[in-house]
Amino acid sequence: MIKSLLCVILTAIFLATGAQAQQSTPSGGTPSVADAARAKQERQKSTTPKHVITDDDIASKIGPADAADLGANEQDVRAEMEKSYSSPLTKADMTMQITQLQGVAARGDAGMLTSFKQSALAGYEGVEFPGKKEWEQSLSVAASRMVEEAGKGVTRLQAIVDANQNAIAGRDSTALARMRETWIDAVLPYATWQHHARDLAEDGKARAKAYATGSPLGAAQYRHEAVRRNEIAVAGVLSELHIPEDQLERVWGHYACDATQWPRDPQFPDLPNQLWAMYVRIVSGAGYRLEMQGCDSGHYTAVAVPPTSDGSQGHAFCTDETGVVQAAADGDPATCPPRGSGR
Repeated sequence: MIKSLLCVILTAIFLATGAQAQQSTPSGGTPSVADAARAKQERQKSTTPKHVITDDDIASKIGPADAADLGANEQDVRAEMEKSYSSPLTKADMTMQITQLQGVAARGDAGMLTSFKQSALAGYEGVEFPGKKEWEQSLSVAASRMVEEAGKGVTRLQAIVDANQNAIAGRDSTALARMRETWIDAVLPYATWQHHARDLAEDGKARAKAYATGSPLGAAQYRHEAVRRNEIAVAGVLSELHIPEDQLERVWGHYACDATQWPRDPQFPDLPNQLWAMYVRIVSGAGYRLEMQGCDSGHYTAVAVPPTSDGSQGHAFCTDETGVVQAAADGDPATCPPRGSGR
């Protein structure tokens, strides 16, 4: 029995829910609870908004008109963190937070911007909603600042851990409570920019969907993008098809045209071969139909037939025992190059 393995690796990016602000405690000692309370009251009394970046920093990237919109409210973010962070912080919590920030810093500006855009515009990449360029510029600034603060946060958090080894080992509740407040302060700038980037991503997603459903041009762009994704998925299936077919031919001496001829898992003999089932699921999910014919000891033909033959919902794709995949120029499966045409 043949076992065909196809591993589909999905990469999920989990961004830290933590945040950062305030320099780590000077070497003279950890501030008391009273000191921390007074400092917090002074921050709340201030009538001047706290800016994370200057107007000059922003203007160089997106222009002064957008400067007032950048930076989430630190007070709200901190309140969110106070609710979500365990009390006291555990060693596992601290290690995970540092690792998360290291991961964000390692991805860099371009990597984080790409992640946010992919998450926000999945399925709507080709939809050019009004203000998309400005949205991308704002998201670029937020991602860049988030990465910058992640790098600073790693240094600050590690310093807090190093300075509080006795409290961590001894489980001193008073010292750990002070440490938690210092920890939240150290993460706050990162969390504020992360919160802002997340809000921007949600805004872009909503605007793209609204434009795709409320505008004829947006709807056309969405359909075009959907067709492109479907074509990529279907062509990918056909490009892999020759691998199990070649295995079948080597063992049985002939190719197989349907699921009943593909080897089944002995533990689930009533189910089709799982690889075949996955191929069919991908192709049908894209609106195509997979047709195979002419399977014998030396040949087979596989054609992915699109919903329509005019190419408006995707081109037809075909392949054979050579493993080469070609598309019908006009979308019609009947015109997919025949065997011997130099594919």
